[in-house]
Amino acid sequence: MLDDPIKYGLLAALAIALIIAAVTDLKSRRIANWLNAAIALGAPVFWWASGMALWPDVAMQFGLALATFAVLSVMFAMRWMGGGDVKLLTAL
Repeated sequence: MLDDPIKYGLLAALAIALIIAAVTDLKSRRIANWLNAAIALGAPVFWWASGMALWPDVAMQFGLALATFAVLSVMFAMRWMGGGDVKLLTAL
């Protein structure tokens, strides 16, 4: 089960980052851009550690992120959610 410590370390870092995002969002109603960027930049490392192929696996990840951003941008325009939430969920 613990055959890939890099992958599990990245998942633990993601869990910590999401807890930080939740706490700061509850406190100040803001999610820091550096936190969203760190999560987004950790994704390609996780894909590599998971052994995903560039095609179609990584391409599907990018397509899903684009679709998520498109839907959540509409929700942002309707004032149903904040911009930090859109960025965080797209990065995830």
